[in-house]
Amino acid sequence: MPVTSSIHIAFNIDQNYVRFCAVTMASIFENNKEDHIVAHIIQDGLNEHDKQELRSLAAQYGNEVNFYSPDPKVLEGFTIRKFKKRITLATYYRCLISEILPQNIDKVIYLDCDILVLGKIRPFYDVDLGENGVGVVDDMGSDDDIRYEILRYPKECSYFNAGVLLINLSYWRANNISEQCVDYYHKNHDRILFNDQDILNALFYNKKTTLPYKWNMQDAFYRTKSPKQFTNDELLHPVILHFTNRKPWDYDNQHPLKDLFFHYQNFTSWKGMHPHNNIKNVLKRFFRLLPFYLGVRAPKYKSL
Repeated sequence: MPVTSSIHIAFNIDQNYVRFCAVTMASIFENNKEDHIVAHIIQDGLNEHDKQELRSLAAQYGNEVNFYSPDPKVLEGFTIRKFKKRITLATYYRCLISEILPQNIDKVIYLDCDILVLGKIRPFYDVDLGENGVGVVDDMGSDDDIRYEILRYPKECSYFNAGVLLINLSYWRANNISEQCVDYYHKNHDRILFNDQDILNALFYNKKTTLPYKWNMQDAFYRTKSPKQFTNDELLHPVILHFTNRKPWDYDNQHPLKDLFFHYQNFTSWKGMHPHNNIKNVLKRFFRLLPFYLGVRAPKYKSL
């Protein structure tokens, strides 16, 4: 094991996301072999086979996995607004992470499982947050005025994406952030749109360290109508690639870097799985994308 301290990374999944969590983990392990990684998986409904798949994957690289099963009663009264078809109430466990993880861990990276880590994660983990509660990257929708009207804080403070977070657990515990999150939800549930992401922005809008986009390069930035502009090199070589909208496992995904997902999937038990293995999906993709092939519709994504 390296002399440097372990890197702690947390995920929050249910049984539907075991495969995708494995791919995210594989991308981390493959690109950070010099570091010891401890994965903390906050889970809902995983069986022993699911857990063993993830343990075995980590063990191949000399890394560890720990599982946590929070009491669902803590989320009584919570509801999902945006992305109801894609996520469950368990997304709110991210707000309770400082109480779920062991008290001797003072810092953790939180990652969604529609992410690939394509480079060294140590520089991100080692960022000094000082007196701030989180290290973050601005969200692709940070220019939307409505977000600030809803959450009632100044637009100049911006709005971050909560799929990638560097969390100062010591700060969270000292300031009872988990309790604040629950309290904020119950007092403002009618105004919350983007679920726990809104809560975290409301609590940390002026207690955050904003980091470069390479640490959370989101789907919209690859679009021809991107809200922000990047060089081809920046788009081709992010450290953390985040498929925030269409997922690479969707049969009709057009993201220019989607094939990287299947590259890292080949390091897992799901090697070779692909939506195009199904002839129905191939035909559906062809007809779905035919207007783009014919030039009737403009390309959604940039050509890199």
